[in-house]
Amino acid sequence: MVVVGLIAYFDPFRNIKGLTLGPISVSGTNVTMESPKLTGYRNDNRPYEVTASAATQDVRNPNFVELKDLRARIVTDDKGSVARLEAVIGILDTQKEQMNLSQDVRVRTDAGQEVKLRSAFVDFKTGSVTSDEPVVVSLGNGIIEATGLEVIDNGKSMHFKGRVRTTFEPKTASDPSAPASVGKGPESLPAQPTSVRP
Repeated sequence: MVVVGLIAYFDPFRNIKGLTLGPISVSGTNVTMESPKLTGYRNDNRPYEVTASAATQDVRNPNFVELKDLRARIVTDDKGSVARLEAVIGILDTQKEQMNLSQDVRVRTDAGQEVKLRSAFVDFKTGSVTSDEPVVVSLGNGIIEATGLEVIDNGKSMHFKGRVRTTFEPKTASDPSAPASVGKGPESLPAQPTSVRP
């Protein structure tokens, strides 16, 4: 009964709009909730949703929440396209609506792109993701590896940092999106795989 009274009195989660909670427990100044879900809207009025297996917040620092096994869903354009974000650990700043992610960070888009990172910084309001650690981007027909990444404009633009290496596969004749060969000679040869190393 005392724990319920403390939670009701301190309730560090009361100022977080769009938050739904599961069971709550208290240990010292840390409050842990199971199965939290945070929903909101970015500056462009596109929705986002963040869920986790557990969230811990220190009542002495109520703007920060540590999320475990987090999943985020972010609408990226007016057509309803979605980017899905996953990480083992996320530190959410509820006031700024920003998050630092670590351990097995992945971003997948409806367009078939997948980004794998060691860590990332996400700004939900601006729709940007940055990382200064190694990154691998899969684009369906190729892979880009770099020592850092900046995604801006809701995923419309990716800037790679440091050493960048690319490998692309040529389209096959059975691929309906592959251009038809028209004529003979060097210009009708299919594209060749490339690998660029600085």
